[in-house]
Amino acid sequence: MRRHKNWIIAVAVLAVMAVALVVLRSILAPHYYITQYADDTGIQAMFYTIESDRGDLIVIDGGNAGNAYYVRSVIEEKGGHVDAWVLTHPHPDHIGAFNILWDGMQDKIDVIYASEIDYTAYYRKAQEWDDIASYDTFLNYMSESDKLVYLHTGDDLKICGLRFKVLHSYEDFVDETSNDICNNGSLMLRVTNQKESMLFCGDIGVGMSEKIMSQFPEDIKCDYIQMGHHGNGGLSEAFYREAAPRAAFFDAPEWLMNPEEGKSYTTPENRQLMESLGAEIYYFATAPNRIELN
Repeated sequence: MRRHKNWIIAVAVLAVMAVALVVLRSILAPHYYITQYADDTGIQAMFYTIESDRGDLIVIDGGNAGNAYYVRSVIEEKGGHVDAWVLTHPHPDHIGAFNILWDGMQDKIDVIYASEIDYTAYYRKAQEWDDIASYDTFLNYMSESDKLVYLHTGDDLKICGLRFKVLHSYEDFVDETSNDICNNGSLMLRVTNQKESMLFCGDIGVGMSEKIMSQFPEDIKCDYIQMGHHGNGGLSEAFYREAAPRAAFFDAPEWLMNPEEGKSYTTPENRQLMESLGAEIYYFATAPNRIELN
């Protein structure tokens, strides 16, 4: 009888220790914060940071060349060291600031992640909104650096303790089905902490929606989402309904969120859609906009 009682006590002690360990891990685990920033140029762009309270810093895009001073000041405020810089695609409103800052900051950046846009296909199908010169500049810089890592669809990696899963990148399918090579070759990243996730959709357009949904049906649902193509066009309604996030980030200034009469932007429609799904709306008017990713 006494042996049985001792066994019960031992089990109870182990259970308490297990609970205490879980609580301790939760307390000691780093806290991660994602911040959306506006662009100093006043036009649409994309610039985010992901940081932890232990000093990790990830930069996503950075915006236009005219935003470079602001990007540098944000990085310096956060310690001046970038563990990883993610570039969703090489359009100037995403890569311009990086190109300006590279010469003076390359020693402070550990690794650069990007989508491997096929240069020949991009050049052959370049649209009026494309600026291949920005890609040329980037490729010239990277030709002299060993810090560039290309991400491909299906890649799954850890960056600063967070899980990054690549739901989309440039591949032959983009060239075969789209004339908008650069936008539709954007990275789509699912960033996950212990409980919550955020989708970064770059400038991916509606034509890629069905393929991504069919390839990664379990990974679309998220807590937060960066709207494809600034919320103007972008991914399909079905995609956003499947994502059903608690908050939606539009990388857009006031003139794009609330366009003048006669303008054909679809940001108001996408805003209404996300609000109907119960999502809180963030955009440049209230930036910097910060959430904790638990």
